[in-house]
Formats: sequence, C-alpha cells, structure tokens
Amino acid sequence: MAHWLKDRGFEAYAIVGGLTVLDNGHRLPVEIDTDTPRLPSGGSTPRPGALSALRQPRFRIYSAGVLFSLTGNWVEAAAFGYVVLLLGGSPATLGLIGFLNTIPNLVWGLPAGVLADRYDRRRLLLGFQAANMAVAVLLAVLWQTGSLTVPLLGAIAVIGGSLGTLSYPAFQGVLASTVPPDDLESAVAINSLFLQIARFVGPAIAGILLATRGPTWVFAVNAVSFLGVLMAVAQLPGSRGAISGTIGKLGGSMREAITYVFEQRSIASLMILTALAGVFGTPPIAFMLPAIARVQLDGGGGTLGALTASIGLGSLFGSAVLLVLARRPNKGEPVVASFLVTAVAVAAVGVSHSLAFSLCLGVVGGFCGVVFVGLSTVVVQTAASNAMRARVSAIWAAAFVGLLPLGGLITAGLTAAFGPGGAVLIDGLVMLIGGAVIIARRPEVMWLGCAALPEACIAATDPGSVVLQVTIPAANAEQL
Repeated sequence: MAHWLKDRGFEAYAIVGGLTVLDNGHRLPVEIDTDTPRLPSGGSTPRPGALSALRQPRFRIYSAGVLFSLTGNWVEAAAFGYVVLLLGGSPATLGLIGFLNTIPNLVWGLPAGVLADRYDRRRLLLGFQAANMAVAVLLAVLWQTGSLTVPLLGAIAVIGGSLGTLSYPAFQGVLASTVPPDDLESAVAINSLFLQIARFVGPAIAGILLATRGPTWVFAVNAVSFLGVLMAVAQLPGSRGAISGTIGKLGGSMREAITYVFEQRSIASLMILTALAGVFGTPPIAFMLPAIARVQLDGGGGTLGALTASIGLGSLFGSAVLLVLARRPNKGEPVVASFLVTAVAVAAVGVSHSLAFSLCLGVVGGFCGVVFVGLSTVVVQTAASNAMRARVSAIWAAAFVGLLPLGGLITAGLTAAFGPGGAVLIDGLVMLIGGAVIIARRPEVMWLGCAALPEACIAATDPGSVVLQVTIPAANAEQL
C-alpha cells in the first residue's frame, strides 16, 4: 500500500521481506500467522491476457460497431480539408475550420463528463450519434445540390465537434460497462488498436471515393457508418447515472471531479503531461506537417503522404505493443519514456532536412505517441471509480484535445517568427523540458497503475513482502 498512501500525501515506506517492529532501536519478535492464505512464493495472481476482453460478448458487439463507425469518421475527416479547398477555401481556411472543429472540446469537455455520469449513457450515445448521422446526411445533400459553402462548412464543423465532445465520456463509460473490471485494461487497449486501424484504413477509402465518386459518397459512407455504433449501443442495457441532482449542480459535480483528480498526485501529474502534449506535441503534427514537407524537406504531396503514412505505421505498431504494456502493473515507466521520446522526435522533425530521417522520426513519434496516449487512457479508466470515470475521462480529454486550439495559435505565432521548422523545434523542446520538470518534481508519475492498484504492484514485484496478518505477543505489545 506504500505507493497508494504516498500518492495521496501520506508518508509511507515499502517493506520488503515482511514487517519488522522496532522499539528504541531493538528488534522485537514478530509472529506471522501461518494459517492465513498467502500468495505462492515467486509468483503472483495471474493477470488477464492482452485480448481477454474479446471473450465478453457485449464487448465484441460494441467494439465491432465502434470500429465500423470510426472507419467512416476517418473517411470524412481525411476528405474534409480537400472539400474546403474545392469550395474555394485557402490554406488559412483549413486552419480556421480545424479551430472551429476542436474548440468545442474546450467548451463542452468537462460538462460532457458530468452529463455522462448523471444520465443514462446508452441514451446519450444514441441521441448524440443519431444527431451525428443527421449531420453527415446533411453534408451529402448540401454537396449534391450545390448548396454547401465554406461558412456552412464552418458551422457544421462546430456542430460536429460539439457532438463528438459530448459523446466521448459516455463512450468511455459504456466501454467500461461491457467488461468485468479485470478485463478493462484489455478493453481500453483493444479499443485504441481499433482506433488506429480505422485511422489507417479510413483515409485510404476516402482517397478512392474522392477519385471515383466525389464528396457526396464520402459523406454518405460516413452517415451509413453510424449505423454500426447505433446498432451496437442499442443492444446494451441501460445504466443509471452515477450522480444525482439537478442540472443546476453541474458546476459542483465538475469541481468534485477536479478535486478527485488532483488529490491523486500521480494522476494529477499525468494530466499535466497530457496538457503539455496537447499544447506542444499535437499541433506540430496536426497543423504543420504540410509546411514541414514543403519547406523543410522541399517536397510536395508525395512527401506529405509519406510522412503521414510513417506516423500511421508507427501508430499501428504502437497500438499492438499497447496490448502488452496495458497488462503491466506499473505503467508509469513506459508512459514517461514514451512522452520524452515523443518530445525528442517532434523537436528533431523541426531540424531535419533529410526525408529518410524524417520518415524514421515519424515512425518513432507515431509509435511512442500512441503508447503515451493509450496507456494514459488505460490509467485514467482503471484508476477512477465507477462514479467518477466519465468525468475523469472528460478532464483528460479536455487536457489533451481541449487545449489543441490554444496550441495551434501558439504554433502559428512561432511559425510567423521562426518559420515552420523553428516552430516545431521550439514546441518539441518546450514539451521535453516541461515534462522533465514535472517528472523531477512529481516522481509519483512513475507509479501510475501502482497508485491505482497497489495490491497488483506489490504482488507482482515481490509476493513474499505481502504480510496479510501479523500477531505481536502481549508482552511486547506493552512496549510499543
């Protein structure tokens, strides 16, 4: 329990080999009750396999529907910028549309968590995803009739971003309800893998549809894909809200969740690292990659495609490794290592003038970025109680995606002053230095998983150090 106690501000020390009672510098005899069951020497309680969540029928149905829907989402997302240009928008317009699509994360992120903990998550998802489907149908109709304009596209980007933000905590809560607690880590890791598969497959489908059918089919395919998640969620049982009260207590519920997070030092530190990644790690990739391809590498569309593919390939590998890392009792070490390596990769992209080196950095950055984000999601899901899970997930999403618009503005200002390469270099260095400071000042972040599941960590590292019952003779007890 040492990590668990220290994570919450108590002074505690791990004792290896059992308990020793000291009095005035002399050891007192300690009698261990041998009748109490103990963990087998040299081993620990078996942990579920990496794919154990797939044994659950509800999870299989849910994950299949989500994979189908996510693929459709990425089909539209990959074509959205191209449609902006077809409508006469400029490259600057792409940045504005991206800002409009992501700013709802900052506005609705925390309230979305309260909604997901207050109301039936199944009904929320059915409502939000049906609305998303209607938006996709509207886009298809507007394009087909020639009525779609850039201002309309901007307004729809805000609506779509809002619906996605409001859905995220409910998705996380429903995911946790499809598996028993022991399989939750496996479920989150598999869900992350499916996200990367959709991210890899969706843009390829979008390219084919744009070349052969046009944007109407892109929007139509996305609309049809929502049937997958709607059908999957409809088959799940409903759930009662974890918190009660009127909507007027929304602010109190949000404060309760924020207090809950920051009372746990390791989780609070993880949130700060996540915010650093959202402000300084994601914008260089999300917004500056085309400029890096053209200015730093003196290339064109093919170079941009190769860079994007290298990041996607690394992300796919990272998701596969995540299945194994998610089973580690202590996830702090790989979280910290992947964060620091991602920061170094981002900074190096800013100074690289070699396409081959940049492609290698793309693979490494994609790999480590997914490991960091994926393990962070696993930790947040498993560390939070059922009553807090959706709200804590919303705080994590607000820290990562909600701050993306702010990061985009900072990166844009740095680009104006130092060029795209300089901006990306500075972003990476700030992420690296900021992360190093947090890790040095809050070493608790190295205990992620241990602080949430102390018994698992102690048993996994040294089962013999777990003393379940200690009996001290009465004569010695008087001396304590």
